[in-house]
Amino acid sequence: MLFAILLLMLASLACTRGDVPVPVAIPTEGGELVEPTAEPTLVPAEPTAAPTQAPTEDGELVEPTPLPAPVFFLREEVMSGRVALEIPKIGVTSYLRMAEEAMGPNGPYFTKPGEHPLWIPGWGAEIGNVGVALIYGHRQWGPVPKVFTALDRLEIGDTISVIGEEKTLTFTVSESVVVDPENFWATFFRSDDAALQEGRVQIALVTCTPWGTARQRLIVFAELLPKEVSNDLIEIEP
Repeated sequence: MLFAILLLMLASLACTRGDVPVPVAIPTEGGELVEPTAEPTLVPAEPTAAPTQAPTEDGELVEPTPLPAPVFFLREEVMSGRVALEIPKIGVTSYLRMAEEAMGPNGPYFTKPGEHPLWIPGWGAEIGNVGVALIYGHRQWGPVPKVFTALDRLEIGDTISVIGEEKTLTFTVSESVVVDPENFWATFFRSDDAALQEGRVQIALVTCTPWGTARQRLIVFAELLPKEVSNDLIEIEP
């Protein structure tokens, strides 16, 4: 009886060891057999703490300067009708409206501006974000001057402000260009791409030119002045 039990235990051990795969020799390029190399044991590296302080030349640690949070206008703010465009040099103070886009036989077109300048969402940046935000308006209807009638008087260094209920972004004119209508979008997107690559925040004011015609387009580019954020509330007539 004891002999039978021993036989059963040996058979069980043999089956258990048979389940373990035997290492197979690996042939080299010369045909010789070499034993397989055991898989290395991976030891997890100790996590490295990210430095929270920057050393000075003297070796002292100083707290890093936090980056300012970007300030820009949401679409809902523009849609509310309480965001205004102010151009002191030419006496413009007018609420912005948001253009609507539609598709025609020759491609997309936008709402015609009336008394107020229109911001085009989705074609460029949001106002205050990196890139170029596009705003357009009329110069005249017949003999009647409109919001951008004197836009051609703006010069490099003149200021343009976008004013909300709790913030103000001030831009300074950097360039004015006149292009034919068929070249407008290529010119605009070239400037928008450059601003995106260089991290600059701009707006572009667009209208027809010369005054009384629609032969060409006048584009006034302006760049955001640093740290130009104000909490002053400015009353503007709608």
